[in-house]
Amino acid sequence: MAFLYHKLTRKVILTIILAWGAISFWFLNPLLASRLMLSAISLVGLIVIWQESAPVFLLILLSFSSAYALYGFFTQWDSPIWLVMLAILIIFGYLFTYTEQKTGILGNKRLIYLVLFSLMILEVFLALSYFHINPLNQSLVIAAVSYLFSGFCLTILARRESARFSQYFAYALIVIAAALLTSSWNY
Repeated sequence: MAFLYHKLTRKVILTIILAWGAISFWFLNPLLASRLMLSAISLVGLIVIWQESAPVFLLILLSFSSAYALYGFFTQWDSPIWLVMLAILIIFGYLFTYTEQKTGILGNKRLIYLVLFSLMILEVFLALSYFHINPLNQSLVIAAVSYLFSGFCLTILARRESARFSQYFAYALIVIAAALLTSSWNY
């Protein structure tokens, strides 16, 4: 597992996840404007990956695009649920490993939080897939939960005084409420 901490390997894996999410978004989303918008944001994400800056932005972007792709594979292409669940655990496990690396969390409890948050994303994914909500809104909720995880890592685990967990919680709650309230429930 030490190869996952190597800088070049990390950049290549994050680039593959970004490309996979952006290409899947192009195939699964019928709206040209949203496809172009995500493509432009993905180009910014590619620059961020190779400069190794803005890990929270990258976590949100990769969480959104990966969740949208996985919802598309699950609903539109009828992929088996066990395969989608395994993909969630692997992809979000690596994204959370990257976040923990960039925030400087050390110690032996890191693996526990990694498994805990990967399972939490899996539970949110499965709970949202039960309802007939637009996949864009479902992916926004997943991205907001990932943002909440980054806030937990920065404020509680890394003990940074510059931010408060209540701010992260409030922003994530506002995004989740807006995504659920503006969603088409008969998608």
